[in-house]
Amino acid sequence: MAGIGDYKPIKLSKFTTSIDGNGDQTQSEQTWTLWAEVTDFGGSRSQVNGRTTLADSKEFKIWFRTDWALDGDWKVKYFGQTYAITGLSRVNEKRFNWVISANVQS
Repeated sequence: MAGIGDYKPIKLSKFTTSIDGNGDQTQSEQTWTLWAEVTDFGGSRSQVNGRTTLADSKEFKIWFRTDWALDGDWKVKYFGQTYAITGLSRVNEKRFNWVISANVQS
């Protein structure tokens, strides 16, 4: 996948639910497109209900707005796959300020 140097395009998305004037729930999605330094931790195999499943984990180093707080409700979309956030670390470096650990969703 093409990128700028070591940086690859990713999307951060979060679904929020609110109640409208009629009392019905409405769902909206916040999406941010940004560049990340992606590290692949490889995959693993495990048995779930008699089936072999594959797990894929990655680490994303990003620069994201400091006035927004990332949490486990956000999803990372990268190269056609959706990753669930399993770990967040706030760091203070020039190139990035968040380190996200994520596993692919089945």
